[in-house]
Amino acid sequence: MKYRFTFLFLTVLLVGCGGVDKLSNKDFSDVYRKNAKLIEPDFSVYHINDLKTEVNFRINTTPLVYIENPKDNKFTGKVKIAYKLYENFESRNIIDSASTIIEDVTKEVEEKNIHGKIELKIPSGRDYFLLVTTGDVNRDRTTQQLIKVEKTGELTRQNFKVTNKKSGLVFFRNYVTPNDELEIEYNMLAAVSALEVDYFDKSFPVTPPPFVLNPDSPPSMKPKPLKSLRLNSDNKAAFKVDKPGIYHIKASTEKLDGLTFFYFDDKFPTIKNVREMASALRFITSKKEYEEITNHRQMKTAVDSFWLNTAGSKTRARELIKAYYNRVQNANMFFTSYKEGWKTDRGIIYMIFGPPNMVYKSADNEAWVYGEANNHLSVNFVFDKAKSPFTDNNYMLRRSPTYKNPWYRAVETWRQGRVSALDY
Repeated sequence: MKYRFTFLFLTVLLVGCGGVDKLSNKDFSDVYRKNAKLIEPDFSVYHINDLKTEVNFRINTTPLVYIENPKDNKFTGKVKIAYKLYENFESRNIIDSASTIIEDVTKEVEEKNIHGKIELKIPSGRDYFLLVTTGDVNRDRTTQQLIKVEKTGELTRQNFKVTNKKSGLVFFRNYVTPNDELEIEYNMLAAVSALEVDYFDKSFPVTPPPFVLNPDSPPSMKPKPLKSLRLNSDNKAAFKVDKPGIYHIKASTEKLDGLTFFYFDDKFPTIKNVREMASALRFITSKKEYEEITNHRQMKTAVDSFWLNTAGSKTRARELIKAYYNRVQNANMFFTSYKEGWKTDRGIIYMIFGPPNMVYKSADNEAWVYGEANNHLSVNFVFDKAKSPFTDNNYMLRRSPTYKNPWYRAVETWRQGRVSALDY
């Protein structure tokens, strides 16, 4: 059972200092590694007005170490959150910084979520970048996450705050199911009485391998307008999906900026549907194998047979299946844009090669390194951010025929029954 409570804290302002490393010099590879022992918070940005912004967070306590006090037999877990606000990737100056320690004192150590928020004073007119470090004080282990703060307009997604209607807690996902009953609050910087909803029922194919130079462009998308969401006196509107597709919510009919939700299937981001399990094999099967699996009358049997033949034993097959589909799930969590994360350019590289050894970010791209920096034997991928009204998470690979050999070597590793890289 999951227990939730809200814990708000006041940030303590620290003096910004120059001379620190630029964000563009930092290695963010840990962002794409799943580690059950590290705290990995969820964040959501909401602009209250032109000056005030809140960054809501949710921390699951499962990896948190609790220490027992022998005097009262209570357990205490401690989380330190610190942030630094930068005006851009290349700046060495910190506009604002603060830190706080959250203590969770309990009689019994149980899984729960700690909810809270960071309140910032950020003027409108530009984008900023927030570097948040979260640490388990009792274990001395930290993680870092980079958050883009978009204050360039009154219609962007960060002008909407989404909460779970039943619990009243902030909703952190951009993918939903019919079970999610949401409430959307708009900051009303643009005077509107209702929010418009555009619906798209398109599904998109998997991107081709990295050496394919001219992948097909996404098909044109024409929205199907749905019923407007009427804002109440608190500037809030109820929202719920009823069929798979893309739901784009706007405060203006004249511009595309807005808030987007994706409904892929009820199990997303996990892969439970046998057809999806088969589809995800596209890159480690030959064309003939793939067609035989996807056209088989008993598709589940065909998928199981592929993994058994690849692994050589049931035990090893189970290990490979877990590793491969965990990677598909992680790709969905990391890289979902207008289509499922595993179908994207970054998704397929992550699935086949594993988490990159190094990741360097800028405002416009990400560079992934497999191997050592400045080593000619390393494999490097660069992904450029593609502008989209639906998401800030759409990146396109700079494709090259030189990727053919390393791609097939990584595929062959899977074909030999071995995981291509460690995921932690």
